[in-house]
Amino acid sequence: MPLLQSSDIFRESLFKTNEFTLTFELVPGRGSGGKQLDGTLRFAEEAKKDGRIKALSITDNPGGHPALAPTSLGLEIQALGIAPLIHFSLKDKNRNMAESQLFECHRHRLLNLLVLGGDYPRYGYHGQAMPVFDLDSPQLLALIHRLHSSLPLEKQAPGALMPLPAMDFLAGCVVSPFKITEAEQIFQYAKLLTKVNAGAHFVISQLGFDMKKYEELLLFSRQSSLNVPLIASVFIPGMKVADLMVQGKVPGILFPQSLLNRMRQEKTAQDKGEEARLLRGAKMLAVLKHMGYDGVHLGGNNLDFSKIAFLLDQADSFTRTANMEEIMQEVDFPTPSTWYLFPESGRQRAKTRKVTAAPALYHINQQIHDCAFKPKGFLFPMARTISLRADPLRQIRRLYTTCERLIKALLFRCRMCGDCTLAESNYLCPQSGCPKKMINGPCGGSLHGFCEVYPGERLCFWVKVYNRHPISSPKKLSLRFPPLPPKDWALQGSSSWLNYFSGRDHNKLGSESSKP
Repeated sequence: MPLLQSSDIFRESLFKTNEFTLTFELVPGRGSGGKQLDGTLRFAEEAKKDGRIKALSITDNPGGHPALAPTSLGLEIQALGIAPLIHFSLKDKNRNMAESQLFECHRHRLLNLLVLGGDYPRYGYHGQAMPVFDLDSPQLLALIHRLHSSLPLEKQAPGALMPLPAMDFLAGCVVSPFKITEAEQIFQYAKLLTKVNAGAHFVISQLGFDMKKYEELLLFSRQSSLNVPLIASVFIPGMKVADLMVQGKVPGILFPQSLLNRMRQEKTAQDKGEEARLLRGAKMLAVLKHMGYDGVHLGGNNLDFSKIAFLLDQADSFTRTANMEEIMQEVDFPTPSTWYLFPESGRQRAKTRKVTAAPALYHINQQIHDCAFKPKGFLFPMARTISLRADPLRQIRRLYTTCERLIKALLFRCRMCGDCTLAESNYLCPQSGCPKKMINGPCGGSLHGFCEVYPGERLCFWVKVYNRHPISSPKKLSLRFPPLPPKDWALQGSSSWLNYFSGRDHNKLGSESSKP
C-alpha cells in the first residue's frame, strides 16, 4: 500500500467517523529566518514524530501586519511529512492574485486551505497599507468550488477556451459563535450558511471561552443540517496577549475579564501560571470532544511542543476519568450581557433587541425598488424602456448617470460602483459604509457591535443593516446563496440603473442564468 501524503492524512482524519482531528496554529514572524522560524520548524518536526496533530495551520499576515508568506513555510512543513493548512486571506490580494496563488498552491500540492477575509491591513512600509478585499470568503469559496471541475471559466476570461485542470482543494471557513450582540451573532450564522453552501468543506470556530456558545454552534449546525466537520478553537494565552485581548486590540476576540483575573491569580505560582493555563486548555479540549466536535484547533503564544504534548496527555486523562459537567463549569467564562441564540442553552439571554418599525426612508426605498426595479412592478416596463433607449445615446446616458449620481449620493453616500447592492443591505451602501466593502455579510472582526477598523467609534456596517430591519425570528435566517458575485470594476463610475436594465450587473436581468 503506498504511503499517504501529508494532506491525505489530514483529510482522512477529518472525514473518518469517530476520529477526533487535532490541528495547531503557527504564526510566522516578519522576515525570512531567525530564531522564531527555527523554533517553528522544530515544533513541526516534533509534532510529526508525535503523530497526534494532523495538520499545522499557517497564518497569513495576522493582525494586518506583514509576515512570511504561509506558502513558503507550508512547503518546508510539508517536506517534514506533516500536513500544512494554509490560511488564504483576501485583505492583500485582488481576484487575479487570488487565482494565481491558488494555481501556486495546487502546483506545490498545498491543497488544504482555510479561507478567510483577514484582518484589516495595518502599518507597513511608509505607513498604512491599502486594503484590497476584492473578493470576500464566500466568493473565493465559490471560485474554489468551480475549480474542482475542469470546465473553463467565463468565456471572456483569458485562456477560458482551454479547460483548467481539476484542482482538488480542501477548503475550510471560519465562524465566530462568540459575538455579544444579537445583530452580530445572527449575521455570523447567516454567513456561515452561505459559506458552506458556497463550497466550504469544514468549519473552524473563532477562539472563545464561553462554553455555552460552543454548544450553540453545534446546535445551530445540527439544526441547519450542515454536514461538514466542525472544529472548535482552543487558545492558550499568555498574560501579555490576554491583556491585549481584553483591551479589544485583537480583532473580533471577546476575552472575558473574569478569565484575566483568574490568570493574574495564577501568575503568583512559581511557574507564573503556565501549568494552570495548559490544564485549562486540556480541560476545554476534553469538554469539546465530549460535546461532539469533530476536532480541536489549538493555538497560543510561546508554546513549544513539549507543552502541547503535556496538554494532550492531560486532555486524554480527563476524557477517560473526569466528570465533564464539573470540568465544563471550571473552564466556562461567559461575558455579561451576551445574547444567546438558543434559550435552551441554559444561559440567561441578554435582553433581545425589540423589533421596531423600520425607518420611513427604508419603506419608501423598498416601495420604489419594488415598483421600478422588480419585473412584476407596475413601473418596471416604463423604467426599463426609458433606460434601454437612453443607454446607447452618449449624451443622454451622461445626463441619466449624472441624475443617478446626485440622487444616490444625497440619499445613500453612493460611490457609483456601477453594480448596486443597496436592496441586499436594507438600502445602506457597503461601498461607503464598510471599510472592507463586504457585500455578503460581515467579517468576524467586530467587537461589542463596533467596526474592527473604528473600535468604539462606528458601529459595524452590518449591525446597522440589521438594526434598520431586524430579522423577526432568529431561526428565520436569510440564506444568501449563491453569494453575491464580485463586482465587475469595469462598471465603476457608470450608471447602476442602466447596468441593471441592460443585464450588465450582478442581476444579469434577462439572461438565462437569472431566469427561474
